[in-house]
Amino acid sequence: MIYEIDGLLRVDAGGVIVMEGADKADQARLDEWLRTPIGSIYGLPSWGNPLVNFKHEPLGSEKSVFVEVAIENALIKKLRIDLPSLRVFQVRCAALSVDMLEIIFAMPSGTFSTTFRMKNTDGRTS
Repeated sequence: MIYEIDGLLRVDAGGVIVMEGADKADQARLDEWLRTPIGSIYGLPSWGNPLVNFKHEPLGSEKSVFVEVAIENALIKKLRIDLPSLRVFQVRCAALSVDMLEIIFAMPSGTFSTTFRMKNTDGRTS
């Protein structure tokens, strides 16, 4: 049995939330990786998602499909380096607005979908 502790150390009545099983553990690892930009882990600065490289790219226009494809490729390339044991069949990015992306991962356990804000709530980029 594979166990993975919640990346944000959220707790419930039984203590820190732990995901049990390979499918849930893989989704927890992917979720943690998506919340961790490159350069934010001391001692392992290369680990994390490369989405910060796209924070100034135009989203929500007719040409944003090119940016979406570039993001998909960057995510797949970086996932193979950072999480080599994670099996991902497909990545799909879609701009929901000028600062919001929907990212969908197809894995053997099913699909994992998340939204990602490219800018902070105050309008600044991270």
